[in-house]
Amino acid sequence: MLLKKCFCAITIAPKLPHRIRPVWLSVIVQICGWAILALLPIYCLLMTEYIHYADQARFATFLLERTPVVLFDLGLLYLVWLCVLCLFRRGWLSVLIFGGVFGAVSYTNYLKHAMTGDYFYPWDLLQQAGNLGELMNFITVPFPPLYSMLIAFIGIMALAVYFSGASLPVKWFLRIPVLVLTLIGMCISVSTPNKVTALLNKSSLYLEDMALQTSNYIANGFVGAFTVNVLSTNITRPESYSEKTVAALTEGLEPLGASEDFSSPDIILILAESFWDPTLLPGTTFSEDPLKNYRALIEEEGCISGRFFTTGFGGGTVRPEFEVLTGLSTDRLPSGCVPWQYVTSETESYVSIYRDLGYETTAIHPYNASFYNRRAAYPLIGIDTLVFEDTIYALGKNNTLNLTIDGGQITDDTFADTIMHYLDTPSDAPRFIYGISMENHQPYPNKYGTHEITVTNPAFDESVQNAVINFTKGVSHADACLGKLAEYVKSRERDTVLIWFGDHLPTLGAGFGAYVQSGMIGTYDEADYERLYSTPFLVFSNFDLKESTMLHEGKDNNISSYTLMTAAAQLIGAPQSTLMRYLERYYETIPYYNVRLHKAVSAEAKALIDGHTVLTYDIVAGERFLYRD
Repeated sequence: MLLKKCFCAITIAPKLPHRIRPVWLSVIVQICGWAILALLPIYCLLMTEYIHYADQARFATFLLERTPVVLFDLGLLYLVWLCVLCLFRRGWLSVLIFGGVFGAVSYTNYLKHAMTGDYFYPWDLLQQAGNLGELMNFITVPFPPLYSMLIAFIGIMALAVYFSGASLPVKWFLRIPVLVLTLIGMCISVSTPNKVTALLNKSSLYLEDMALQTSNYIANGFVGAFTVNVLSTNITRPESYSEKTVAALTEGLEPLGASEDFSSPDIILILAESFWDPTLLPGTTFSEDPLKNYRALIEEEGCISGRFFTTGFGGGTVRPEFEVLTGLSTDRLPSGCVPWQYVTSETESYVSIYRDLGYETTAIHPYNASFYNRRAAYPLIGIDTLVFEDTIYALGKNNTLNLTIDGGQITDDTFADTIMHYLDTPSDAPRFIYGISMENHQPYPNKYGTHEITVTNPAFDESVQNAVINFTKGVSHADACLGKLAEYVKSRERDTVLIWFGDHLPTLGAGFGAYVQSGMIGTYDEADYERLYSTPFLVFSNFDLKESTMLHEGKDNNISSYTLMTAAAQLIGAPQSTLMRYLERYYETIPYYNVRLHKAVSAEAKALIDGHTVLTYDIVAGERFLYRD
């Protein structure tokens, strides 16, 4: 009853006659309401950038040193604010919608960066909106109370505007034309690449910034960086791109057929979720080795292992996945995008090459098929059989598999059993199995109820300690899966090769928590970036591998994601496409590279890197000159 009376009072108060309310109070309320409407874009910009930087000094530096960007952001926000007011008219509703959007975006950007080191991108809205329920399950990072208060203040401002009665005092037949003209003007100003470039450059913003999003979001703030990304969602056409350029890049690199003794071995290619060695954290002790199977395997005769350089950290599995399967680069695609969105027709890949040789091709992933557009893209790169969590649950229900769940996911043990099940299904054709594990996915805090391995580091705070302990258990399960698959490969009569790699390092606390607190990184120099963007990999087989110009027996190999399967083709004597031969030449000059490594390169290496960009554009967005005879 008390709540009902309060609600009625709040609802009726703004409508009371002025004789009941003091004139001075009415004036103050009205001034506050109109002031909020006038200043809301400024508040939203300051709130968003303050939460984005999460540091007062960096926030102040942005405001003082990037004044042209700040003015550009304010101009843009006021135009959008005008559109919102024209559309909804009511002041309080407009404040809730406009401010609510900025509050939600600020919250999302903060959490995503804290968990993965990546920022919130425009394409996240399109590609992951349908997976919001699943994504919410991964959120464990606490949101600072101050930031919550900043967002909550928007609700207070909406309430104040409601009491004031402030609204846009214009009829709909005037508001709608203003809205339409404003939108048309905004569209015309960015209607051509030259107009976009000129508009951004006037405010010290550049389309090239999207190539490396860390520097983009640090230098330009959230609103500026987000705008650059919106205006560069299409893949930028390299200036040198032409049929002549593609021909020059691939001159003398005709495809090679299989070796005479190519045995068409079964191929098991495994992307192991967050497979990384936690014993690399300085000052951290473990009661037992979480990677004992991996370490035993890399000591075996004929095994090839080393560092796999990836374009993901804490998340973004799809980037190294795309590169491993296609040989293409994501460096010049809109950073943070889902590369599979650009695969809309049949596209040559490492998988399709083996399918054309008569291989049965299968993808196995114990999770949702809609993530990263995989269900649509996989068939276009040559994967014929798709096995996602629904299929695995069905196999478990009919007792074909021993289905187990741990850490909230289908276990890596069941994942291994699924792979063996499909390889053991009778067939005269060789098999190409591509698998993505899921058990070791974040979030790590409190992921498991019990822990067999004790982990200690006095430098870790409680939350980081919790994350590392749980990750250690998860990665030990992945290591057991590796051991199980390796023993299976050894037991097979058919020639089989196992290629295993981690997609990225795990998120172990906000702001690179475990890595900073342990002292593994600190200066963010080239060596630090190599630590943050390299994971273990191995190539193991039950037959003698051939010599390769890219990989050799032993533990000191370095390979990039896009060249891994070219090297594997050499090792088993498989055919090589023109692109693969280009990547072999690339490797000879610069064995590993991606923009996230901040690696200094020679002029010769830069020419090959730029050439790889041209070939990537040609295949995913260009004329596909590479495929023409």
